[in-house]
Formats: sequence, C-alpha cells, structure tokens
Amino acid sequence: MDAGITDSIGGLGLFLLGMVILTSGLKDLAGGTIRRMIARFTKSIPTGIATGVIVTAILQSSSATTVTAVGFAGAGLLTLTESLGIVFGANLGTTVTGWIVVLFGFKLKLGQIAFPLVLVGVLLNLFGKKRIGLIGFTIAGFSLIFVGLDILQEGMSGLAEMVSPESFPQDSWWGRLLLLLMGVGIVLVTQSSSAGVVMALTALHSGAISLAQAGALVIGFGIGTTFTALLASLGKSVAARRTGLAHVFYSLVTATLAYFLLPVYVWFWEEYAGPASGISSDIALVTFHTLFNLLGLMLIVPFTKPFSALIIRLIPEAVNDQTERLDESLLSNPNVAIEAARSTLVDVFQCILQLMHKLFTSEVAREELDEEFAQYHDTLETTSHYLRQINVTGSDQPTVHSSQEVVLALDHLQRLMRRCDEMERLSSANENQTLSRFVDELNEKIQHLEQTLNNGFSESDEGALQDFWENWDSQQKETRREFTQSATTADGQFDNLLQQLDAFRWLTRISYHLWRIVHHLQGARLISNGKQEQAPAAPRETEEA
Repeated sequence: MDAGITDSIGGLGLFLLGMVILTSGLKDLAGGTIRRMIARFTKSIPTGIATGVIVTAILQSSSATTVTAVGFAGAGLLTLTESLGIVFGANLGTTVTGWIVVLFGFKLKLGQIAFPLVLVGVLLNLFGKKRIGLIGFTIAGFSLIFVGLDILQEGMSGLAEMVSPESFPQDSWWGRLLLLLMGVGIVLVTQSSSAGVVMALTALHSGAISLAQAGALVIGFGIGTTFTALLASLGKSVAARRTGLAHVFYSLVTATLAYFLLPVYVWFWEEYAGPASGISSDIALVTFHTLFNLLGLMLIVPFTKPFSALIIRLIPEAVNDQTERLDESLLSNPNVAIEAARSTLVDVFQCILQLMHKLFTSEVAREELDEEFAQYHDTLETTSHYLRQINVTGSDQPTVHSSQEVVLALDHLQRLMRRCDEMERLSSANENQTLSRFVDELNEKIQHLEQTLNNGFSESDEGALQDFWENWDSQQKETRREFTQSATTADGQFDNLLQQLDAFRWLTRISYHLWRIVHHLQGARLISNGKQEQAPAAPRETEEA
C-alpha cells in the first residue's frame, strides 16, 4: 500500500483518537459543571444558543452537546424551545474545530511540539490523583489531535501527486450533490464531523481538492452529524424525539442554504479575496463553514415558534404516559436521571392534587377515581424501581443529596396516596365546625399548590405549607381536650368523638405530607434560580406526623 495512503489513514486515526480522548477527558473533568451550566443558563433561545456554542467549543463535539440536549429534554430539564437553542448553537460551535486546525495546526505547526506533550499527559494520568489524571488525559488527547494532523498532512502531500481535483466530482450542481453525499457518508463512518472537516482542510491544503469541492463536503458533514442525535432520541421520550427531529430539520435547512450559497461564495473569493489578497484557501473554507452556519442561525431564530409548533405537530404528546421520562439510557448520567425521576413525581403530584380537590369539594366519589389512583400508584412504583437503578456512588455531594431528596419525596407521595384511600374520614370532619374550617383551609392550599406547580415551587409556597401544618399540629392537644369535654356532656357522642379525633389526625397528616413533598422536591433540584439549591433545615422524618 502506498505510504501516502497509510499515513493519511494513520493520521486520521490518531486525530480521531485524540478527539475521543479529549472529549472524554473534558466530560469527566467538567461534566458536572457543564451539565449545571446547560440547565442554569439555558432559559431562552439566545441563552441556549450561547450555551450550545460554548459547550461545543469546550467539548470539541457537537454530537456530545446535542445528545446532552436530547437527554435533558427527555428528563424535563429543558423545554423544546430551550433545547432548540442549544442545537442551533452547537452547529455554530462545531466550526471552532476548523479554526483551531487552521490557526494552530497549519500555521503554527504544533505537531512536533505535541509529541512530548502526549508523554506528559500520559504520565500525569498514570501517576496523578483523579483530577490531575483527568487533566493529563485531556492534554494527551489534545496533543494527539495535532500529532495526527501532522501525519495526515504528510500523507495527503504524498497523495497529492496521485489525486487531484479532477479525481472528484466537478463543480456543478450534480457534482456538488455527489460530494455532499460523500460528506454524509464520511461522517457516518467516522462518527465525527470534526474529523471530516479536518480531512477536507488537509486535502484542500495539499491541493488534492478545490475550494468548491471542499465546501460541498463540509455541507455534507453538517448533515451527517445529525444522525448521532437522531439515533440517541429514538425510542426515548416525546421531548427527546422532538429535539432529535428538530436537529435534523434545522441541519437540512442550513445545508440547503449553504448548497446554493457555495458557488456565489467561491466566485466572490476567487474574484475579490483570493490568493491576490493573501487569504489562503484554508481560511476561506473555515470562513464558509462558519458563515453558512451563522446565516442558518439568523434565518431560523425568528421562526422558532412556528418551527417548534411544526415539530410538536409531527410528534404529538404521549397519552397518559407519565413514565416516559424514565429512560434507562439516562442512568449513565445520575444528575439527569434524578431530574427525570423528580419531573415524573411533580407530574404525579399535580394529578393527585387535582383528584384531591375534587374529593374535598364533593364533586365526585372516591370510588369513581379508583382507576386514576391505581394509575398513579403504578407510576410511583415504576419511579421507585427507576430510582433504585441510579448509582450515585462516587458522585459529588449535591448529586447524592438530590437523590436522597427525590426518594423522600416519593415516600411522602406514597403515604399521601394511602391517606386518599381513607377519604371516608372527610364526612366526620365536616360534621365538626373546627374540622370543617380545617378542611376548607386545606382545600385552599391544595388548589393553590395545584396552580403554582405549573410555574414551579417557591420558598414562600413551602413556608406557607409548613406554617399551616405547624399551626394545626400545635392545636391538636387543645382540640382533643375540647372534643373529649363535649363528648362527656352528651350521651351517645363517644363514637363520633373517636371518628372526629381520627379525622383530625388524618387532616394533619395530609397537610404534613403536602409540605414535605414540596420541601423534598425543592431540595432535589440541582439547579434553581441560577445557584446551587441548598435544602433548608427540617425536622426529622417520622413514620406518622
């Protein structure tokens, strides 16, 4: 086999290995920070775009960013609009790789300098502690990128004698389409659009292909990279599938724009900004890559709402599937899996509150809601099984704390469900003026809580529920004494007394569970209002409040 071919294949392999090691090292080194950054700052399309650009530039992998966005959307951490911002930004962020290669690989020739850095990185990984080892792993990956690039350049230079632009489809509408499809195929094989861009840049730099041919290949690379996110979304939640499909649609729109822009851009470069101006074809290619992604971004952002509506229409909401977020593929990321479980519990909690409001206002009998209660019981059981599979061993303290809080929230939801099975106590409570007032106030709390769940909890909601429970709990002893005294002055009241005392305990337990559910769901949030959530001090959990 020709030396140029073997060097090109080996150089590409080393480059890919460097990308894999670099991305893996950075994800392990800053994975928790990056996940919190995505959840914390992604609140709108502009912030989502900025986050997508920055995270992709850090990880050097648009696929890693979009797959993370798909996972977060599936877990309920991001809405469709927020995840779209990340996808848009990731496509622009992936162009950073080309600039790094051109400026540092081709211009500064870092290949020879990178060789000793590989050894430094490996030694740090072998003998350093965990974080130092990860830094060494990252250095080794970054260095291998330039080692591979250096070898790839040498191989392409050798091939340039045998391969010329005439060896590829020519610059015509049909030829550009064939090159675009070749670009898609290269990314499907290498699973890296960055590797494809580097191949195109190196071939262009050595004279093996023209700028127009390289541009068509780069357009195909952008389409090819969508398959990773699409595959990651298949069989997942509705939100995850929507994000994956949106990524494909957006990339196709951007590619179409780039396809028709390419001949105009090449003409402009050759006529006005070509070799006469000192601008190399390498710079021209990465500028084109950045330009068409930027234009695609500017084109799609004003139409984000109708675009989102189209995706929602194509993938409608699932019917009564509260457990769809509990995707087992998320278990490898404890933070996201915990949030998926937490979001599921919030959904179930809201449904239970709606049913309780109906029961407390006598709109419907408990027996008529048995089927719905059974469904929510099954959802809680499924969530319990899912939580048992989340391994937080070795995770940071906030992750462990969040896992514990979700488990406690689940426990109180299950106990609240048991209280709903005892709804016959409500009639006894309504027969007493004091307890009837308790029922009315509790029903108001339930109704208010049901409404505020749509916008998330607040500290004031939790504080109000805590005050409400403490107020009625403190009255138990005095109220029991009053009930006992009234029963001794009237015949035949003994049974009613026992029923009303039982109803008082029942109402108090419900109010306690409501407070604790809100408290633990709040404490389980890894990201809240731009800062790490710290659960407030709380009394020790008891089996019965």
